[in-house]
Amino acid sequence: MIFMKGRTLLLMSVLLFAGYFTGYATNREVSVYGFLNYETIFDSRAVVAAREGTVLLFPDGRNPDPDGNDLNRDASFNMMVLSSRLGGVLTGPEVFGAELGIHLEGDFLGTSRGLHHMARLRHAYLSLQWSETTLLAGQYWHPMFVAGCFPHTVSYAGGVPYHGLNRAPQLRVTRSRGGFDFFAAVLTQSDFPSPGPDGSSSLYIRNSRIPETLARLSYRNEKVLVGTTIGYQFLRPRKVSSEGFRTNEMMQGMQGNIYLVYTGSAATLKTQVYYGDNNSHLVMLGGYGESKLLDPERGIYSYTGIRSASAWADLEGGEETWKYGLFAGYAENLGASEEITGEVWARGTNIAHMYRVAPRLVYVSGGTSLGFELVYDLAAYGEPDGKFHVAETGNVVNLRGVVSLKHVF
Repeated sequence: MIFMKGRTLLLMSVLLFAGYFTGYATNREVSVYGFLNYETIFDSRAVVAAREGTVLLFPDGRNPDPDGNDLNRDASFNMMVLSSRLGGVLTGPEVFGAELGIHLEGDFLGTSRGLHHMARLRHAYLSLQWSETTLLAGQYWHPMFVAGCFPHTVSYAGGVPYHGLNRAPQLRVTRSRGGFDFFAAVLTQSDFPSPGPDGSSSLYIRNSRIPETLARLSYRNEKVLVGTTIGYQFLRPRKVSSEGFRTNEMMQGMQGNIYLVYTGSAATLKTQVYYGDNNSHLVMLGGYGESKLLDPERGIYSYTGIRSASAWADLEGGEETWKYGLFAGYAENLGASEEITGEVWARGTNIAHMYRVAPRLVYVSGGTSLGFELVYDLAAYGEPDGKFHVAETGNVVNLRGVVSLKHVF
C-alpha cells in the first residue's frame, strides 16, 4: 500500500511535468509549483510532536526517575527535508458552462508515525467555477482552516496546535458577490481522523452515516478579510459495546472560528479564535469520552466532548529582502459538561492551558529564503478531575530554534 502511494505520487509528478513541457493540449493549461525545504531544529527538552518532530505541538510533561530527575529534560537536534512539496494545477476546458480546474499536490511527510519520507497526497480536487458560484469536490483544506488567514511561521505547520490543521475529502459550494463569500460544505475524514476505541480512524464518522457539515461567511476588500465558520460533527465510536451489544450512541459536537486579516502599508496582522466541543481532528487540544452508562447490562455509554478554545495573532512586515514576524498563541482546556466515567480519547487532557511566542526573521533572495525562528512554548500540566478540568498545575517550558533554507519554484 505504501509502495503504491509512492508510485502514484511519482506518476502524478511525471504527468505534471510532461503536461507542463508539452502544453498537454491546446485548450488546457498546466502549471507546476513546489518547494524544497531544509530545516534544522533544536529543542531544549522533549516535546510532543509529529513527523520526526517537524510538527511541534507542546513540551512534554515531567517524567521523574527514582532520583527525581526529569527524564524529559534532555535537548534534541534534527535536520530534515520532509516538508518539501510538489503540486500542479490544470485549467480548462469549459465544462457545464464553467471553468474547470484540477489541483494535485503531495509531499513526503507520510500519513502517520513511522511513515515519514513516504509520499503523501495533500490536495486532490476539481473545481467548477461559474460567474458567482464555485463547486469544489475532492480533498482540500478543512473549512476550519482558512487559506487566507494562517501564520507564515518558519516552523512547519503554521501555528499548530493554536491554529487548526486538517485536510479532508469534501463537497463544497461557494457563492460570491460584492466582496462577500458564503459557502456550505459536507466532508468526511482521511489523513486527519478522529481518535476512538480502535485508534485514530475515519471509521467513526463513516459509521455515523452523517457527514460533517460546515458553513462560512466572509467579507474581503483591499485591506480587510473578516469571517466566521461554524460546523457540526457526528461520530459513532462504537457499533458494538464492550458487552457485545449493538449501540447507536453518537458523539455530537460543534466547532467554530472567527478570523480577521488587516493589511496595512507596513505590516499585515492576522488573528483567529477557535472553539470546539471536540477539536482532536484539527490537531488541537480536546477530544471526547464515555460519560453516562446508559445500560449497565449491555455496557452502552453516551459520549461527551472535552471542549477547548484557542486564540492566536501573527504580525508580519518588512521589505522584499528582509521580512520579520511575530506569532503568539494561547489555548485552554475547558473540560467536559458531564463527568466522564469510561474511556477517553483526547489530546492534552492533563494540560490546563498553554501558550507560545515565536519571533522570526527571513532573508529572501529570488526564490530562495533563509529563515530563523525562536519558539517559546509553555504548558501548564496538572491533575484532571472527572470533567477533565485541570488543577494544581506546574509549568513546563521548551525553547525551539529553527533554521530553514527554502527554494520555491
